[in-house]
Amino acid sequence: MMIDLSTLIAAMLCSAICWRVATFRRQGARYRFGMSVCAYLLAVGTGGYSLTVALAPLTGRSVEPVSPFLLIVFVILAVMVWRSRGNVAAVLRRAEG
Repeated sequence: MMIDLSTLIAAMLCSAICWRVATFRRQGARYRFGMSVCAYLLAVGTGGYSLTVALAPLTGRSVEPVSPFLLIVFVILAVMVWRSRGNVAAVLRRAEG
């Protein structure tokens, strides 16, 4: 079973997003429950997808190919998460402003 290149790239981007959000350090930034929930859901969603793709060959399941347009969204999200050092509140602030 082969996983196409766009799906593999999407899984790697999701893994990077999950890792960066999970390793975020507040360092004096104020705690906001809603942002924490968003960060948690982003980490679970991206981490879950990357694990699904990584484990697909072992479980014998197929993974649907990722659209190149969705891949663009993942690239933009990954860049925004890395530029904000994993601060989801900063990502959402940039997105609205």
